[in-house]
Amino acid sequence: MAQRSQQLTTPLLMGLALLSAAPPLSTDMYLPALPAIAGELDTTQSMVQLTLSAFMVGMAVGQLLIGPLSDSMGRKRLLVGGVIASLLASVMCALAPSIGILILARLIQGLGGGACVVLARSIVPDLARGRAAAQAFTLLMLIQGIAPVIAPIVGGFLTEPFGWRSVFWVLSGINVAQLLVAGLVVRESLPVENRTPIGLRGMRDNFAYVLSNPRFLAYVGAFAFGFGTMFSYISASSFVLQEQFGVPALMYSLVFAGNALGMTLAGLVNKRLLQSFHPHHIMQVAAFDIFVLSVLILITGLVYPHLWLVLILLFLAISHVPVILSNATALGTAAVRKRAGSGSAVMGFVQFSFAGVISPLVGLGSNALLAMGTGMVVCGFCAAASCYVAGRGGVASLD
Repeated sequence: MAQRSQQLTTPLLMGLALLSAAPPLSTDMYLPALPAIAGELDTTQSMVQLTLSAFMVGMAVGQLLIGPLSDSMGRKRLLVGGVIASLLASVMCALAPSIGILILARLIQGLGGGACVVLARSIVPDLARGRAAAQAFTLLMLIQGIAPVIAPIVGGFLTEPFGWRSVFWVLSGINVAQLLVAGLVVRESLPVENRTPIGLRGMRDNFAYVLSNPRFLAYVGAFAFGFGTMFSYISASSFVLQEQFGVPALMYSLVFAGNALGMTLAGLVNKRLLQSFHPHHIMQVAAFDIFVLSVLILITGLVYPHLWLVLILLFLAISHVPVILSNATALGTAAVRKRAGSGSAVMGFVQFSFAGVISPLVGLGSNALLAMGTGMVVCGFCAAASCYVAGRGGVASLD
């Protein structure tokens, strides 16, 4: 039975942030361990990066399946099931005897994480409207931003003394906390009378509704390519900094946490800007800034690959990403609010499918910095172009 009386309070947003923190927790925490995994499992850099790809593919498929199902079945039951799948997969990762088993476990972990992400994202438009929803998404990502600040530091401290498997045991413990939140804090947010018919026809109609909205699709593009910029950095940064520049694992973790802190600060700025400016205009400026900064990173790699210059440019570029993600999410789900689960599923599917493709691509070639810079430039340009297309003919009202 739907509990429509539940309010989108800060404690609930904190719970939703923990539930939707699967991407940063399950990627950032084990990034310092990628070289160690390759050594212990006797495999290649590209194969280890496939563990990232498998997780992102699982995230994409999980969202695509669970999002429209939640428009028909409600959010809570599916949310609990997603957390249980994540927990089992984390244990499987910790015990994996080979790279093949680890890749499979990461795929399952992604499926469960995808369910959690799409459902947490769907609950916001169930309970909030207009500018309030935009600010809620910003606050959600601010709270969620704590995960990428802490995760790489924890991963760095765990990897060297305890080995890479300890990272997944810690993730198992986090999954237990997520299960408690899903069971005790989150109540059903979608009333029965607002649900769509169950079955393949209902799912087809849900997807047809959201995919026929051109403004929604443009915001999906901005969201996905904005995330692609960040994931170009995520998937290549350990090899750029640790192998190309010789940065130790713990120092790399601190650098990664510093960039995550920059993202959190940018989210605070975005929340303040939303009081005076339309989220589309804020997002458009952020996308242009990312493109320009990514071009500078690529030029630096070609002309003057100096560590501190690269770190400064990366900090500035990556800090803009949450501005795109939170505003594109709010505007995209607002455009298809009647099918919020399906809309969130499409956004997440495109986002993580794209990330799954980027991960092995930025691993190609002998110069990781140039590969990372190229990926960021392409994604930054496409994000800016998507913002332009979404704004053609004027921006939509949030209220």
